[in-house]
Amino acid sequence: MTVLEARARAVERLTRADASGSVRLGTPGLDADLLLCHRLGVSRSYLLAHRETELGDAESAFLADVDRRAGGIPVAYLVGSKEFWGLPFSVSPAVLIPKPDTETLVELAVTRLAERDGDRAPSAPPRVLDACTGSGCVAVSIAHSRKDALLTATDISGEALAVARLNADALVGTNRVTFIQGDLWDGLPSIAGGWDLIVSNPPYVPTETVETLLSDGRGEPRIALDGGADGLDLVRQLAGAARLALAPNGILLVETGEYNAAEAAAYFERLGYCDIVVHRDLEGQDRVVEGRKNDDR
Repeated sequence: MTVLEARARAVERLTRADASGSVRLGTPGLDADLLLCHRLGVSRSYLLAHRETELGDAESAFLADVDRRAGGIPVAYLVGSKEFWGLPFSVSPAVLIPKPDTETLVELAVTRLAERDGDRAPSAPPRVLDACTGSGCVAVSIAHSRKDALLTATDISGEALAVARLNADALVGTNRVTFIQGDLWDGLPSIAGGWDLIVSNPPYVPTETVETLLSDGRGEPRIALDGGADGLDLVRQLAGAARLALAPNGILLVETGEYNAAEAAAYFERLGYCDIVVHRDLEGQDRVVEGRKNDDR
């Protein structure tokens, strides 16, 4: 089977799966190209220039990938990587696939660190904690942008932390990010003087919505999505724990998505945070809630 024939067969298979309504694929042509590139170890431009090249030994593996994609498995899991913040992150079904919307969280973190640079002694690195790190995409992206930052990242899942460590070692270097396995319900790691910035993309999807999302066969870990009945279980716990762990005037940035940003912001206010803002992503959806620790409360 040539590249041209394989691509046509894959597009037809994925288009039929999409039309069935059981899965939502959306981009059969792009998916076919990415799977071909992965199995052949080539670029998309190579595919265009070598349409008559035969797949050879890669054919059976490619067709198996197409079948799995037709069943709903994301391309990122099939190829083992996803770009985020301009960096190639390794992913597995142990972690959520990094989403472009979450770059809003990283952008805000980098901006707030820059704004606070003048408040620290030149020899004091900014101290950042990433809770519920998953693949490590947020912590590693911040570390990549701020070479001077002291980064710590936590997650309840040992399998997720293994992926995060792999990404940190590959993208920013060994020992740039400290990883700690822990349950958010047990609190947040402490540091002398407190954290300058705490960021998190915690599970925030309402349970009922999680059931709908996972029904398409995407295979993402439920533990990284399910935020309880209203999606706020972990957000509330995080906001309360961060009040104890932040430095004076420290900032908390939490991705809550479009599901419950307004409710999360109201909870921040009840806890005594100030300068509370709900930030939108590039698509105009509520994405990140920001609050500053108020030293008077």
